Amino acid sequence: MAPRKLKNAPWREDAILAVRALKAGGLILYPTDTVWGLGCRADDAEALEKLYALKGRPGAQPSLVLVDAEGLLEEYADPVPAIAWDLLRETEGPEGKPLTLVLPGGRDVAPALLAEDGSLAIRVVGDPFLQFIIRGIDVPLVSTSANLTGQPTPGHFSEIPKAIKQGVDHVCVTGRDRKGGVPSSMVKLDAQGRIVILRP
Repeated sequence: MAPRKLKNAPWREDAILAVRALKAGGLILYPTDTVWGLGCRADDAEALEKLYALKGRPGAQPSLVLVDAEGLLEEYADPVPAIAWDLLRETEGPEGKPLTLVLPGGRDVAPALLAEDGSLAIRVVGDPFLQFIIRGIDVPLVSTSANLTGQPTPGHFSEIPKAIKQGVDHVCVTGRDRKGGVPSSMVKLDAQGRIVILRP
């Protein structure tokens, strides 16, 4: 989105408040490109602990992170197998389903976001609201569904548990009228580019 349009975007103030909360080590409740998400800065281990405590989730289950541009994959994972770029091309456009890549060699994020094998789950987002927030904090944004562990994933803002809404530092106003989405597809790649489909 062009800078002038960003300046006049109806969600701008909401996004700025989200960025401020994240920079202060807080948690936010926000609309992702799939379902409503709970998030914090990906490099803030203390905030991540708070997030997992709020969900009642064991830290041994890493969350995925969101970045605002494909080029950042290589900044937070090494190597990025060539097949990763092909998979992203296939999911581009309005008809494409969001794709989370689990890449080897995750780095520069809180250790609890890495799986036992050192991999990191990461998704590139094209939504201007999300991109604004991610650029504002200048690190990936943690994304986990806005539910209590073991409970159904909310399909709409109104279905998010009260405990989640009250336990964060900023609840986004943007996107509250969106119909529930579905989780992204998830594909794991090893250093040789071999593919394991974790979620179709």
